[in-house]
Amino acid sequence: MTRNQLRRLVLDNGLRVLLAPNPTGASIGVAVHYGVGFRTEPGGHTGLAHLFEHLMVQGGHGAPPGGYLPRVQRAGGLADAKTRQDLTVYYAAAPASALEMLLGLEADRMRSPRISPRNLRTQTAVIDEEIRLMVRNRPYGAFPWVLPRALHSRAENARDGYGESVDLAALDIPLCERFFHDHYSPGNALVTLTGAFDPDEAQRLVRRYFAPLPGRRVVAAPDAPEPEPRAEARLSVTDPHAGLPAVAVGYRMPDPVTERADYLAHLVLAALLGQGRHALLRRGPAAPAGVTSLSVGCGLFGLPLDTAGPDLLTLFAVHGSGVGDDGANADGGRVTDALDTVLTTLAANEVDPGLLRATTARWASGALRELADPSTRAQLLGSREMLFGEAELTERLPELVRDEVTGEQVSRAAARLRASHRAVVRFVPRTTAATGTATAQGKAVA
Repeated sequence: MTRNQLRRLVLDNGLRVLLAPNPTGASIGVAVHYGVGFRTEPGGHTGLAHLFEHLMVQGGHGAPPGGYLPRVQRAGGLADAKTRQDLTVYYAAAPASALEMLLGLEADRMRSPRISPRNLRTQTAVIDEEIRLMVRNRPYGAFPWVLPRALHSRAENARDGYGESVDLAALDIPLCERFFHDHYSPGNALVTLTGAFDPDEAQRLVRRYFAPLPGRRVVAAPDAPEPEPRAEARLSVTDPHAGLPAVAVGYRMPDPVTERADYLAHLVLAALLGQGRHALLRRGPAAPAGVTSLSVGCGLFGLPLDTAGPDLLTLFAVHGSGVGDDGANADGGRVTDALDTVLTTLAANEVDPGLLRATTARWASGALRELADPSTRAQLLGSREMLFGEAELTERLPELVRDEVTGEQVSRAAARLRASHRAVVRFVPRTTAATGTATAQGKAVA
């Protein structure tokens, strides 16, 4: 897709609109991105961005209580939302006939969401339950959040999406209303439509439902540059629910704007290390024995180009006793030793051309399959447009990875992942934790 095939417009109230029609199929995707995430939360109010996502999902005042999702479902659609570092996105997929209904519902909650004491109490309780299920009572629940906490020095970059319990308990209606006023204005939002719709008709409907919304001043997101790590950070998490030890490793990713080629090379490097049957840490000569689960990916949530701020390449491995990263264990450190061995080899010798071709082709194929779903496509186009002004990058990314990343670039990426620039976190089952082991907690957010 070229830039001219996307239709962009900006309404008088500042709302940006991105239209990406596809004449094939009979469904549509709608995504509304707001330029606010958990890095944007005011100090002392962690968790507010995710809580507000929950409040917005209830719909606006024009929908009956609890009526937003049932209305979408009755139309044959699905809807959800998610909070990320710099963005909150509300998305839906439905038959093409539901386009006007979806736009009306989105405009309604952009105008006036249901913020009430009852909703606030209910959604705070829902998030408390999410934390209990997804973090406190789940094995390895501190991953991945413990990595940015260990690697980043700025509070904005080390936050988790759930927030601190004491901050959540202190949230009140005036604070939520101020957050809405500051960050949920039309000028801080982007509406993306994909799929089987007529662009002229879609533009008319967008203007009908969104143009009457009043514009407001846009509060800029915080600028939180992160210095490069200069020393390896190591810590341990005592995990009462883990059956086996595990190790997590995090490295800073290159800047996706100023270091685009290096960023793409890191995507390929992550795939070479841990993705696919022939990944070097799975089947290669240096692959550690005893690893029962291994994942390597780019992006805190496993999605590349998902934030404009500092992001991570992460590795997470569950292993048997004696193959972890316990310096006191004579058999320990095999996972990071294997990682360092593979990285050193790749830095000194370009990857086998056949393996590189197979890896980039597999990566590109997976990225293209994602775009077949109109809701996923709307989310990805909108995210890249909001963060980088490049919605087209979503369509071009598979080709860029497959055709332009070279073995030399991958070698340079491997050389960049130095032990002195990373965080290493051990997950120790409580039954085997050594006396005096430091503990850490982290949370993940959907």
